[in-house]
Amino acid sequence: MFSVGTSLRLPVPIGRVWRLLVDIERYDDWHPTLRFTDRPGDDERVGYVYSPRGKRGPEFASEGRITGLDWLTGFSWRTGTRGLLVIEESYRLEKLGQGVEVTHRLECAGLFSWLGYPILRRVCSVFLKRSNMALEQQLRRTTVQSRYARPSGRRA
Repeated sequence: MFSVGTSLRLPVPIGRVWRLLVDIERYDDWHPTLRFTDRPGDDERVGYVYSPRGKRGPEFASEGRITGLDWLTGFSWRTGTRGLLVIEESYRLEKLGQGVEVTHRLECAGLFSWLGYPILRRVCSVFLKRSNMALEQQLRRTTVQSRYARPSGRRA
């Protein structure tokens, strides 16, 4: 088993980061390589689709399970095949003044995590960098009103 992690500080409210991270139906809008698909009737299980080259490349689909959902603190999920390769991805949030520190981590376990350690560790590091950059870009957009805001009652 091994883990790879990064941290980034963002000058945005913690609630805004939280809403983006837990809205799994919208990952395809901002995440460069990952999307989730619905599993009707089961709040813990999700369809997990990884596309290393984005929308242009092959896709690897698996079932995932949400393993942690701590309000404004952390969100994590796990996918893979027990004993062979299991990957758990997590985000931890910590409020810092007017901003937030996001710790993004991948933990890999199973036989293939040891056999492919040098390559898999490098792939995980690249994955973290790309997804963190996409997260920052999404949060820097100058959208005044998010999709979660209450309607103002004004008509155009």
